[in-house]
Amino acid sequence: MLWENIFRVAWLLFWRGLAGGIVIGFVLGLVINLALAYGFHVVLGSQVNAAMGAIVMLIWWPIVVRMALKKRYRGFRLALVREI
Repeated sequence: MLWENIFRVAWLLFWRGLAGGIVIGFVLGLVINLALAYGFHVVLGSQVNAAMGAIVMLIWWPIVVRMALKKRYRGFRLALVREI
């Protein structure tokens, strides 16, 4: 039962992180690259696009973890407990 719950949480983190990151990264990259291409005739290199993807990940990942902590799971819940 423990491993089933672990896999449920891991799957939630994986698919929400991946799906959201792809969508947000694609839209942000598209908007920025098109704006720069049409406005300034500049094309960003793959390293700059990768850095933008890393920034998206750094912002998106804590949101995904918060979603996992707030989600109601069947039979258990995740909680952060302060150590005294």
